Amino acid sequence: MFLLNGCIDFLLLWLTSGIRKERTSMLRLLSSSFVGGLYATLHLWPNFTIAYTLPIKILSSILMIWIVFGYRNPIAFIRTLGVFYFVCFVTGGAMVALHYIVAGDAQVAGGILFTETKGWGSPVSWVFIMIGFPLVWLYTKFSFQSMKERDQIEQYMTAVKIQIQGKSFECTGLVDTGNQLRDPITRAPVMLVEMKQLMEYLPIEVHKMFLSKDWEQSWSDIPPEWMIKIRIIPYRAAGTDSDMMIAFKPDQVEIWRDNQWNNVGKILIGIDVGQLSTDGSYQAIIHPSCLSIVS
Repeated sequence: MFLLNGCIDFLLLWLTSGIRKERTSMLRLLSSSFVGGLYATLHLWPNFTIAYTLPIKILSSILMIWIVFGYRNPIAFIRTLGVFYFVCFVTGGAMVALHYIVAGDAQVAGGILFTETKGWGSPVSWVFIMIGFPLVWLYTKFSFQSMKERDQIEQYMTAVKIQIQGKSFECTGLVDTGNQLRDPITRAPVMLVEMKQLMEYLPIEVHKMFLSKDWEQSWSDIPPEWMIKIRIIPYRAAGTDSDMMIAFKPDQVEIWRDNQWNNVGKILIGIDVGQLSTDGSYQAIIHPSCLSIVS
């Protein structure tokens, strides 16, 4: 019973770390599983009926989570504990259902599953462990791989503050070394920003001009103060033919670096009608020259 419950606890805790994307050591997992296995064996002794009570069950689960993940702040700890309970409820319900289907003699009493099996425990539980270990290993592997890739991307992400016509807003930008877009005349670097971030700050005539791309006809409708700000930038994306992009000169652009806002100087904002990030984590592509200006 100790070994069986210890293995199941190990799987549940390992899966919790994968879902929460919190790295932990194998020693912590084994130590917490050992505690879980010991707690399960207390149910074999009638003198330890206090172990059946809800407060003790909650305290034991809190202890197991603390051993594996430690304690940084109450919010993170409660979230991890909640995920652990969710994983336990889902897998526990699945195992009870399998026991009833495969071994009809299973009974639940006081929140504990009892079967007529002897010796090393229920075959259904061991099948669950043998199938669960490789599945959880694969899940946590891909989960932590995606977290690693995310961390690598976040190293190149920073806050951006853009001021247009006296109004400013903030968004998140990604420094892309492959972005070498510049105004061919002034050589000013171009920062790409999603159109939905700019709609509140641009005249409706600029929206129409961008969407129609009939720039010759739309140019006469542009407000006079904006005519000197608009630029038409030629560009070519990978795998596409040459095209033209509308850009404009903002009042000011700052990026957050070294715990302060830094003015990037002369720059143009290129309007991108699509979504730059599939998960919405950033809304602008920062020209790499911006970093050299503020460093």
